[in-house]
Amino acid sequence: MRASCQILSLLTALVTAGGVQGETLRIAVAANFKPALESISAPFERDTGIRVTLSSASTGVLAAQITHGAPFDLFFAADRDTPMSLARASGDAFCYALGRLALAGGTPRDLARPGITIAIANPVTAPYGRAAMQVLQGRAPAAGQTILRGNNAAQAYQFWHSGGADLAIVPLSIAPAGSALVPADWYAEIAQYAVVLKRGDAVSRYLNWFESATVRSLITDAGYATCP
Repeated sequence: MRASCQILSLLTALVTAGGVQGETLRIAVAANFKPALESISAPFERDTGIRVTLSSASTGVLAAQITHGAPFDLFFAADRDTPMSLARASGDAFCYALGRLALAGGTPRDLARPGITIAIANPVTAPYGRAAMQVLQGRAPAAGQTILRGNNAAQAYQFWHSGGADLAIVPLSIAPAGSALVPADWYAEIAQYAVVLKRGDAVSRYLNWFESATVRSLITDAGYATCP
């Protein structure tokens, strides 16, 4: 009887804390937003007992995984079009942040230097890579420049950080201290959208948390502007 009461008390405590522990929320997130989403998810996990697992890659790669049946509940992309396309079949899409580009290793004037190597994300699969290409195409690249394409924004940063590139055009959210902002009128607005892929109690609770003032502050502190 005593053991049964202890088990009942434990279950009651778990429910009171926000749900039966062991429930998992699976989220796909574009590489640029992963550090911010880790900070956002940590207090949610602590307060609810719901585990959050993040899978990070470029937006295009994650979208392909979802299309082929990857079991994600939410997808935080780095553009608008990809989530809106998925939303027509799977759920609802919403804007969660506006991204900015930064230049690691120099100033925007350095983009015109001949013979340098510039790291960017792959413009085929990564929205920040497409924005970086808009910057480079608009600046009339100098002779002998090399464009080094990473699989995603995080890898582009690593190319620069490891010395494999002189400069890197990366999201402000993952740029090192002292990086220069790329003028916003050098590339199209980077509106980042998320899409709900599966409905459920854990997803609803996470979205309620995501809409809080605390989370909005975490997003702006990470280097993003808020959606209009």
